[in-house]
Amino acid sequence: MASISWRKDGAARAQIEGLIKEVEATCSAEIVITVRPRSGAYRQADYLFGVLCAFVGLCVYIYAPTEFTDDLVPPALLLLFLAGAVLCANLAPLRRLLLPKALLARQVRAAAREAFLDQGIAGTRDRTGILIYISVFERRAEVVTDIGILRRESDGQPGEAIRGIERAVAAGLPMEGFASAVRGLGAWLKEALPPRADDINELSDEVT
Repeated sequence: MASISWRKDGAARAQIEGLIKEVEATCSAEIVITVRPRSGAYRQADYLFGVLCAFVGLCVYIYAPTEFTDDLVPPALLLLFLAGAVLCANLAPLRRLLLPKALLARQVRAAAREAFLDQGIAGTRDRTGILIYISVFERRAEVVTDIGILRRESDGQPGEAIRGIERAVAAGLPMEGFASAVRGLGAWLKEALPPRADDINELSDEVT
């Protein structure tokens, strides 16, 4: 089965919004799912590949038996650098290959925490907001929980459920796998934060 197409799949968006409503109906937490194309500019990868292309061109100039016009070498190397940088910027697998995993993780983590504040998730009545932040290029998810969730941590939860969501996104699981991971978090929320009589939906269920 194919993984979820986060960018284009309108059906997946509707399913995810339905999933949020389903989980929130059984608890007093507020869940927000945010999807971003990427969490960093990563120009260093483009420049690195451009330099590698120019270096290969320089080696050809120095060691190849063919004679080259010296005046054309500098602009040719510049063109190779630019072509390599543009190719890398538009070829996600190549770009990911040139970037350290630790850098990708830091960028996603920082962007998720910024989104948590920007989207007002920290402003719920009981501080029970949860952000599931998905960054498509990095193929990573980061789950950020408010203090009202953290205060109820016990027996390895919700940490294990959160790691299940992050693994589902990293593995590119289809909708069923992702939904199962989110429901795993929902099962813990149902016990730790049962719904209140005066519950209201404080945050939008739409995927942003």
